[in-house]
Amino acid sequence: MPEAVSFDKDLAEGRGSVTLCFAVHHHFQKATMANTSRFAKIFRLSSFPLLLMIIGSLGIDQASKFTAEQELMVWQDPDNLKHYQGRRLPIWSIGTPTSPGQNAENFYLGFNFNYIRNQGAAWGMLSDLDDQYRIPFFFCMTLFAISLISFYFISTPPHHRLARFAFALVLSGALGNFTDRVLRGYVIDFLDVRWTIPLAWNQGFTLPLLNWSVGGGSWSYNFPNFNWADSTISIGVLLLLIDLAIFEPKRSSS
Repeated sequence: MPEAVSFDKDLAEGRGSVTLCFAVHHHFQKATMANTSRFAKIFRLSSFPLLLMIIGSLGIDQASKFTAEQELMVWQDPDNLKHYQGRRLPIWSIGTPTSPGQNAENFYLGFNFNYIRNQGAAWGMLSDLDDQYRIPFFFCMTLFAISLISFYFISTPPHHRLARFAFALVLSGALGNFTDRVLRGYVIDFLDVRWTIPLAWNQGFTLPLLNWSVGGGSWSYNFPNFNWADSTISIGVLLLLIDLAIFEPKRSSS
C-alpha cells in the first residue's frame, strides 16, 4: 500500500507539472498575442498621419509640375520629347547676376522658375541613353528603390519617429518622380537656384557638367534644376543621417 500511495502521489505531481506547463504556455501565448495586437495598433495609429503626408506631398509635387509645364513651357515637339523650349521666370534675387567667369565685385543669389525636362538621373546623368534602354532602366531602378524604401518604412519601429518621418519624405519624393516617368516619360524640374560669390584670386577653372565656374575673381554656380520631390528626398536623407548619427547610438546603448 505505501508503494501505491507513493505512485499516486508521483502521478499527481506529474499531472500538476504538466498542467502548470500548459498554463504558463497559454499565458505566454495570450501575452504575445496581446503585445502583437498592441504593436499593430500603435503602428497603424502612427502610420496614418505619415500616409496622409505622403499623399499630400505627392499631390503638391504633381500639381506644381503640372502648373510649371502649363505656364513655363514655350513650345514642344509632339514627336520628340527632347525638343522643347522652356522659359525662366525670376522670382527673387539679391545683387546683380554676372556671366560665369566674368569679374564680379558683388554677391549674387537668385531663385527662379525654369522649366527643364530631365530624362536621366540626378544632374541629367544618362539622359542621352537610347530610349529603348533608358526608359526600362529608370523604371526598374525607381520601382526597386520604392520597394526598398517601403520595406524600411514598414519595418522601422513606431518609436523611431524621426527615421519613419524621414523614410516617409523619401518615399513621397520617389513616388513623385516615378509618377512623372510613368505618365510623361521624363521628370519635370523647375526650381532654379544660382549664385555668384566674389573671390580674392583670379586663377580658376570650369566644370561644365556641374555649371560650376571659378575664375575671374568670382565663383559662379548654377545649381541643377530640381523639384518638390527632389527636395523631400534630400530633406529625408538628411534626417536619416541625423537619426543614425545622434539617436541610433543612444538607442543601441539603452
